[in-house]
Amino acid sequence: MLYFAYGSNMNHEQMSKRCPCSKYTKRGYLQDYKFVYDGYSSMRGGAVANVMKSNGGVVWGGIFKINEDGLLALDRYEGYPNSYDRKEVNIIDDSKTISKAIVYYRINKEIGQPSEEYRQVVIKGANDCNLPEDYIKSYL
Repeated sequence: MLYFAYGSNMNHEQMSKRCPCSKYTKRGYLQDYKFVYDGYSSMRGGAVANVMKSNGGVVWGGIFKINEDGLLALDRYEGYPNSYDRKEVNIIDDSKTISKAIVYYRINKEIGQPSEEYRQVVIKGANDCNLPEDYIKSYL
């Protein structure tokens, strides 16, 4: 199965620790959503990454192949179903191929500021996944 990472799980080092079976395949984007930092994580010391529905919006991220064990590991790290929920969405890659992928998300959280340490983990992941530079500068 495919998993779409848009926050700290884009970071290849973090993802290999959290989900050893994962394999990065390519970058892609989620259409009609926007990236936000919201809620509060005491572990991360600030707001954390999330995606919200937004007509015309685009969220770039990394597409990873995972297995059932990987999904269960990610469920634990993402606090599913209490902190984040998950669903299957359509992800579009650079060749305009549409694939189904699992994405984690939250609703009804206040927009906030991430810690600088967390933001750097996300930005490192964005670079690991070769996201567009203008996207990184504008949103992450």
